[in-house]
Amino acid sequence: FMLALIGLLAWKGFEKIFAGFSGWTLAALVAIALTILIAAPIETAGSLTLGINGRFVAEVLLLAAVGWLGATRFNRDDLTGWIWETWKFVKQIFPLLIVGVFLAGVVKNIIPAQWVQSLAGQNTLLANFVGVVFGVFMYFPTLVEVPVAKMFLDLGMARGPLLAYLLADPELSLQSILVLNKIMGRKKVALYVGLVAVLATTAGWLFGLIVAA
Repeated sequence: FMLALIGLLAWKGFEKIFAGFSGWTLAALVAIALTILIAAPIETAGSLTLGINGRFVAEVLLLAAVGWLGATRFNRDDLTGWIWETWKFVKQIFPLLIVGVFLAGVVKNIIPAQWVQSLAGQNTLLANFVGVVFGVFMYFPTLVEVPVAKMFLDLGMARGPLLAYLLADPELSLQSILVLNKIMGRKKVALYVGLVAVLATTAGWLFGLIVAA
């Protein structure tokens, strides 16, 4: 409900922001701040009370700091440009997030969790390399990979291989390798792919060790 409300208020208040701040603009900003604060507390099991945690306190302080900076350090033109660029960026990435969430929900019910756990359920070098290989052959656009990564985490993928996948996915893809092969030649492409694979595998493995510790 809150996301739909923010979308409506932002469309009314941000789309014509250069015409000046309106009640729609202020309402959208307040709704965004309230949504951030509502999502922060932890629900107490078996009761209707919410636990105030460090995240809630940090977000209150952060929102207060942003509000103070906006009121004292920026002029009206700066604020207008800031809001417009943010709104333009949201319109670009939100459809991709919707697609990513949809794909993650569909694929999660197709791929058996046992497959993921057997291939990348532990923090081994082989499991991290599997994450890199998956990132090469299963290319997802930027931001779509975020809900997909959450899906694999829910299916039992270890955090090390998951990081290896996230590092390799934007750097390597079958399409980019084929294109670079024509431009750079096989030897340079092989070196590039090898370096990315080794570094992503190593980084994922080290991250898994740190998380486990």
